[in-house]
Formats: sequence, C-alpha cells, structure tokens
Amino acid sequence: MDREIVSLKNLYVYFNNTVSLEDINLSIKQNTFLGIIGPNGGGKTTLLRVILGLIKPDRG
Repeated sequence: MDREIVSLKNLYVYFNNTVSLEDINLSIKQNTFLGIIGPNGGGKTTLLRVILGLIKPDRG
C-alpha cells in the first residue's frame, strides 16, 4: 500500500484580507500522478507553494 506524502486539511490562505485558498482538503499518496487545473487566479500556484513550504497557511 502506498503511503500518504501530502495531507492538507481545512487549509486557508489569505493575502491582504482576501481569501486565496478556502477550506482546501487534499491527500496525495506516493506513486500518484496529479494534475491541478483551474482558471487564472484560482489559487493553483498558491496551493503548490503551500505544499512546497514556501507559503505558511493561515489555518489548516
């Protein structure tokens, strides 16, 4: 069984009192391929930066 390598629960990120990510829950297991798609300004890059530890979430 593959182990969980990323786990986000009830994640929130704010920039200047504006919600960038709201109530995000994500679980990624080892040996899994994942694509993140969405509109411009949808929070894709912010999510990846949180996963990489470049941005500290405000909650979660």
